[in-house]
Amino acid sequence: MFVRIDGSFGEGGGQILRTSLSLSTHLGIPIEVVNIRKNRKYPGLMPQHLTAVKACQSICGAKVEGAEINSERLFFEPGKPKTGNYSFDVAESKKSAGSATLVFQTVLLPLILAHGESQVTIQGGTHVPWSPPASYIKHVFLPVLGFFGCQTFFKIRKWGWYPEGGGEIYCKIKSQPKLHPCQFRNRGELLKLYALSAVSNVGGSVMDRQTKATIRGLKGLEIKADMRSKEVAAQGKGTVVFLTAEFQNVRAGFSTLGEKGIPAEKVAELAIQDFKDFLGKAVCLDHHLADQIIPYVALTGARVEMNVSRITDHLLTNLWVVKKFLPISYDLKGPLNLPGTLVIEPKKETETPEISPDLAPATGNP
Repeated sequence: MFVRIDGSFGEGGGQILRTSLSLSTHLGIPIEVVNIRKNRKYPGLMPQHLTAVKACQSICGAKVEGAEINSERLFFEPGKPKTGNYSFDVAESKKSAGSATLVFQTVLLPLILAHGESQVTIQGGTHVPWSPPASYIKHVFLPVLGFFGCQTFFKIRKWGWYPEGGGEIYCKIKSQPKLHPCQFRNRGELLKLYALSAVSNVGGSVMDRQTKATIRGLKGLEIKADMRSKEVAAQGKGTVVFLTAEFQNVRAGFSTLGEKGIPAEKVAELAIQDFKDFLGKAVCLDHHLADQIIPYVALTGARVEMNVSRITDHLLTNLWVVKKFLPISYDLKGPLNLPGTLVIEPKKETETPEISPDLAPATGNP
């Protein structure tokens, strides 16, 4: 019995593979993923995705087929996940600044839900495009998982920018075999606002300009931001403005990475604009956090209400994947790319997930 996943569904990116690997490793359900990243310019497994596969394989001793660069099909038959000390390098198979944080999110769920304590070190990109920056993991994602009962200690040991990579993150993970349900109906009052302007190897006045622009842009708010600036050690060049908004019932994060040709002032402006847009809506979860916590919400076995800032393709795709593994139902209201509400709850009558009858991997597309 195995779950067959079409990787071209919905947004058709790496999230389908990562969520499938997390749940397969935790639940002990074999998977076959076909059409991996079919909707991307360069489909198939890239170094970051291959690292996630090998990381989950290390954790549970899985039997794997198709674990190679550019592969568009993967068969993964997991064993029992084991806690322990693990180290992974995104650039092991090929030079890459692939996201260390996305690999981390893939292995985090099965390690949290296993028995015992784990320590995980991952080398790769920590602040790179198309992935949550390590600052978001540390200040938003993991604190919110704390509401579910998860206990972690996370550290950015070295920053890694695109295209050099070479960063390193570390996390100590305590097991939490049963997740606590929590509601995300409203965020409550804004309690604290933290602003970070970080740079590496850019020289000149970039950090100062970025910092001053952030301070100017945040003036006039009901709460004063705790502003910090720092130059961080890294192999390559990079800059970021990251804002952490701490509300009574949740946290939210907003960031912009510097790019060649984009003034330091614009980097600050874009991050602040995202924050102010969120602040102007009567919502609870930022759209990144909404899709990232769906597997955890589904595993609580409870009815959970979520008021999200934007309904995205990522959100819809992750719901589709999770429903392949767990007997849940959901009610999603609101148009794509606008605010909406989501209710996830167990199915009233337990149903078997969409599992294929044969363990032998199929050939071709589903």
